[in-house]
Amino acid sequence: MPLFLIGLLVVLTLALGQPYELWREAWPWALAYYGTALAGDLKTTLEGLRRGYRESNLFYARALRFGPWGMPLVDLGLLSLKTVFLTRLTGDPLLSYPLAFTIAGHGHLVGFLWNLTQLKERQS
Repeated sequence: MPLFLIGLLVVLTLALGQPYELWREAWPWALAYYGTALAGDLKTTLEGLRRGYRESNLFYARALRFGPWGMPLVDLGLLSLKTVFLTRLTGDPLLSYPLAFTIAGHGHLVGFLWNLTQLKERQS
């Protein structure tokens, strides 16, 4: 279910981002959205690991061996790949950066919500 939701949000973002020039000027908002979602995902992931859960994303599981900075470091590489792909898709690098941050933010938002529900269910 989380992968379906991430895919749906990504397709919606790409569909909305293509025709509008507004996305070129939205990069500070996209960065804020990404940073907030990353912080929430990282906080709930670390809390889950502290409680004995395991990280199901293999990239992040290996990255978290380096501590809490592992997840943002892996994201730098993933954001670079997204930006290269989106630049080829859109032909406009100024458009691809806010789209990449928004798409990455969607993944972290879904991860945060998923982790939060798992932590709350166990707490009850």
